[in-house]
Amino acid sequence: MGELKTYTMDSPLGEMRIIAENDRPIRTILTGDKGSKKKGNGSPPKRISQLMTAIEGYFQGKAIRHTYADNVLKDYMDSSPFAEAVMREVIRIPEGETLTYGEVAAMVGRPGAARAVGNIMSSNPFPIIIPCHRVIKCDGTTGGYGEHPKMKIWLLGYEGAPITLK
Repeated sequence: MGELKTYTMDSPLGEMRIIAENDRPIRTILTGDKGSKKKGNGSPPKRISQLMTAIEGYFQGKAIRHTYADNVLKDYMDSSPFAEAVMREVIRIPEGETLTYGEVAAMVGRPGAARAVGNIMSSNPFPIIIPCHRVIKCDGTTGGYGEHPKMKIWLLGYEGAPITLK
């Protein structure tokens, strides 16, 4: 295991942390903390800076290119073939649209594996880049989003996706 570093950036949802190992991004975390004073490990290296630029662009209304998200998946994630297939399908969900956990499962050839899709979404190391917030429950409600379910509602609203609130 290499040296872990944390880089931070502000977002409309509060502080976002990018965790890197040997300058390789391994996780992004939406903390929900507003106005954090934590600065992280100084100026980010190129790969971290590119990730930050993609996230900043998203919050400025620019879509994250599928090719960029595919490269993040390929270059920075170690996952099973099923998890990778699920993530690749989720990357292709357009902004403003949603799929259910069951629909994603069926699309990757595993109908009935909605719960497994939900588990993969809950362990997504790159929220926003891999838009797990676009995957919802079969009743049209949002489902979970880690410790911050209101962030999922915000993101879907930001993108203009139809959702059901309970």
